[in-house]
Amino acid sequence: MQSWQTCALSGELIETPVISKVSGHIYEKRLIEKHIESTGTCPITGRPLNIEDLIEVKVSRVQKPRPVTATSIPSLLSLLQNEWDALLLEQFQLKQHLEQVRHELTHALYQHDAACRVIAKLIKERDQARIELAQLQHKLNHKIEVEANNAPEKLPSNYIAEIEENAIKLTNQRKIQRKQQTYFDQFPGPEILSNYDVKQQYEQTQGGTSLDTQGNYVLVGGLAGQVLLYSHEKLVYQAQEHTQNITSVNFFTYDEHLRFISSSQDGNLKIYQFNSQTQEGQIIQTINIGQSVTGVAIHPLGYIAIIVTNNGILTYYNLKNGQQLSRVTDFEGQCQFTSVSVHPDGLLLAIGQTDSQIKIWSIVKNQLLAQLEGQDGAVTNVTFSENGANLASSSSSEVYEWDLRRPGQFSKIYQGQKIGGLQYDPSGQYLAIGSNKTIHFFDVKKKQEFCKIESHRDVVTGIRFGQLSKNIYSCSVDKLVNIYGN
Repeated sequence: MQSWQTCALSGELIETPVISKVSGHIYEKRLIEKHIESTGTCPITGRPLNIEDLIEVKVSRVQKPRPVTATSIPSLLSLLQNEWDALLLEQFQLKQHLEQVRHELTHALYQHDAACRVIAKLIKERDQARIELAQLQHKLNHKIEVEANNAPEKLPSNYIAEIEENAIKLTNQRKIQRKQQTYFDQFPGPEILSNYDVKQQYEQTQGGTSLDTQGNYVLVGGLAGQVLLYSHEKLVYQAQEHTQNITSVNFFTYDEHLRFISSSQDGNLKIYQFNSQTQEGQIIQTINIGQSVTGVAIHPLGYIAIIVTNNGILTYYNLKNGQQLSRVTDFEGQCQFTSVSVHPDGLLLAIGQTDSQIKIWSIVKNQLLAQLEGQDGAVTNVTFSENGANLASSSSSEVYEWDLRRPGQFSKIYQGQKIGGLQYDPSGQYLAIGSNKTIHFFDVKKKQEFCKIESHRDVVTGIRFGQLSKNIYSCSVDKLVNIYGN
């Protein structure tokens, strides 16, 4: 008689028993299912049999007895040794696989890092090449060579007429203003100026050589040819187009756009335009002067640049189109010009020279009116007072003031070291002098210093007064641009 624990097909102990409806025999489920799939009959009776004829029997799971080899202590120790050996072998294989995966991961990371470095380098080189290509195309498109032979010695008559008409208007306007005390009351007095301190500061990547202001904009030129434009406490535009020191930066105006120029010892004058809406700037023209530019002044008309060079050339340019209007060669090769300033009325020029002389030049008559002598050392700065009667000049160690109403009359108002910046305030009452690291303020009438500001770490190279002297600006070799006020 068949035991319910053994399979009728294999005779072995059953793990999952099923009983046949057809024959009533008990089988191992997996064996009988395979038999039915292959023959479709009962293995005992040979009668047809389907899987649906099988009924699974629910019994407790039968624990297989240990094999004979595991019934003694030596056999058990042998089994445990085999299990231990298998475990150690598996652990060794896992360590090998882990080491291989680590090696592959390290190699993959190294390749990824190297690829990222190569890609970053290529992107940087591509971007630099694009910038250089754009700069080269811009220079090729906008560079204008000087044609000295085609430039007249005297300004064209239509420009002279416009200058004279504008001078009459400015003179009358200044006379009316200076007769009214309310005009001077708009400007801060010595007591207020004495309390001025640094209220804002910009830091540059190179020392400053010159600066100019217009409204909320501050324009700075650098020692290595950089031009920076600041507005509302931030840098809004910068350009590195010059190859040598910037000698002058100036705003000029003839329409609604913000425009400015920069000149350099490399002999180039660059004209810029800045869009205040999009905050984008560009160089619209580059003019090759042909000689090292030492000074630039903007005529009161707003669009004429007056340029002097180290070889004694005086030239005028129309900044609207870059056209050279006049080229004065009377002093070419005879002296070296160092600086230039235009009279508030726009009729006269003061030109400083290395031989300590100052030329007073008539723009309209195109002739030398006077030559001021008496200062020691090369004249590094000249500036007209807004009152139209005084002219200040400086060497590296002295500052003189000249009375244009009394030719030859002058006075030394300051003596120091490393004098850089020199500027009258808009009212013509005060004179600011940058000497070494300090800015000194003088009362023009009293010819006395009433205050000074020490805020730079190196030589002050440029000073400008803001509108109504509400702010004062300075730049220095120490790479700082300071804004002073209350």
